[in-house]
Formats: sequence, C-alpha cells, structure tokens
Amino acid sequence: MSVNGFTERYDDVIAQAILEHGSSLGGLPAYLGIEFVDVGPGRLTARADLREDLITPSGNVHGGALAAIMDHVTGAVVYPLMPPGCWGATTELKLNYVAPAKAGVVEAEASVLAMTNRSAVVRGEIRAGDRLVCAAQGGITIVRPRAS
Repeated sequence: MSVNGFTERYDDVIAQAILEHGSSLGGLPAYLGIEFVDVGPGRLTARADLREDLITPSGNVHGGALAAIMDHVTGAVVYPLMPPGCWGATTELKLNYVAPAKAGVVEAEASVLAMTNRSAVVRGEIRAGDRLVCAAQGGITIVRPRAS
C-alpha cells in the first residue's frame, strides 16, 4: 500500500484515460479550459485558463468559475479508485475563497482524504502562481451500476 493507502484501489488504465480524454469531454469543463495534468493514487492535478469573460465588474474571476473547477477536479480524482462502471456524484462541496483570482492560468490539485465503497471525502486547492486562491473540501457519493 502507498502512504495514502490508495494504491491497491488504483486503476492506472482509468487514470491514463482521464489524462488522455478528460480534457476533451466538452461542456462546462471545456468552457473553463480545464486540462488534467497529472494523476496518481488518490491525487489529481489540473490547470485552467481563466479568460477575461469570467471576470466580474469588480475585476476578479467569478467565484462560480472557481467552484466549478473545484467540483470537477474533486470529483474526477476518485475515478481511478472506484470499481469499473461506478460513477461519482458530488454531494457536498464547501469552498473558502482565500484571495481574488485574476484572468490567467491557475493550477488545481485534488486529493482523496478517505474512501469507502460508498463515498469519499476529498480536498482541493486552486493556486494562481504561488498564491492560494481557493480551498475546498467535499463529499463524493459512489454510485454503483444498476442491475439490468
């Protein structure tokens, strides 16, 4: 087992698929320019290019854009740890906006703190350069395939 205890659950094939195809899924993640950079047992790193059209009248990136990035990366981090056919649903996400974010590239990291067969507790951070702009913690419900 690894230090974080997730090596035995970790599926490298799913992790590689996330890296190869996760940034081309479309929808809100594509709109926000989220790109997965690295994935390992219980951890995921991504980046996003926050464009000028995400800026509020106060001159900062809208908190909803940061929330969507956190929701996406904290949800995606559990996929290589789940049994095949399962999917994860964010059931709770608490955010702390620590500093304003400006347009430009930000880095997002997510990690799994604890996981059972039914749920996971995850943590995430978004940084602009070396400055923390958002911290999050949430719960992911693991949904098993329904019998046909």
